[in-house]
Amino acid sequence: MDGEFHHTALRQNRMAAGARGVARAGPGRRSTWWRTCQAALGLLVGLFFAAGAFVVSPKAQTPTDTKAVEYYLGPGDKLNVIVFGHEDLSGEFEIDVAGSISLPLLGQIEAADRTIGQLQSQIEARLDQKYIVDPRVSIEVRNFRPFFILGQVNKPGSYPYQSGIDIRQAVAIGGGFTRRAKTGAVVLIRRTSEGKIRYRATLDVPVLPGDTIEVERRLF
Repeated sequence: MDGEFHHTALRQNRMAAGARGVARAGPGRRSTWWRTCQAALGLLVGLFFAAGAFVVSPKAQTPTDTKAVEYYLGPGDKLNVIVFGHEDLSGEFEIDVAGSISLPLLGQIEAADRTIGQLQSQIEARLDQKYIVDPRVSIEVRNFRPFFILGQVNKPGSYPYQSGIDIRQAVAIGGGFTRRAKTGAVVLIRRTSEGKIRYRATLDVPVLPGDTIEVERRLF
């Protein structure tokens, strides 16, 4: 009887010790599992950002509105300004880094972020105020500023603008896509009347002088 009681008590003690061991091991296993999940999540997030999987863009639409496809002048553009009947007021002028051109009689004229038509009207209005009655002004761009292509192309950098090219051709000029490039669409940074705006653009979108094209890296 005493032996049977002794064996029963021993089995109960072993079961209790096992239960305590399970209780102690449970939180440890849960803690290890949670740390493993956190590490995996951190790795995925790190890869996501390192690969440039997305771009924070205030305006990530295709640039099809009028303001986006219209050409706005900027620093580096060389202009041929003709004031009809006044050769002494005509000539070639380059827009400086401050966005201005210096004209005879008028001095500094703000030219950046304006279309050719807007700049013509501005010069005519200034001449009409003090110097010439009903002046007529013509402006043409003699030399456009370059465009830039960056990111996942083989030869990133700045290139002379070529009239009529689209983003696909610009990528070819930049040496083509790398093997890790996103090839469906790019980020396009363009000067508009509202300043520089970022767009998501397909490869058929025309390139304008001064555009910056960013080719992103794909995740896998």
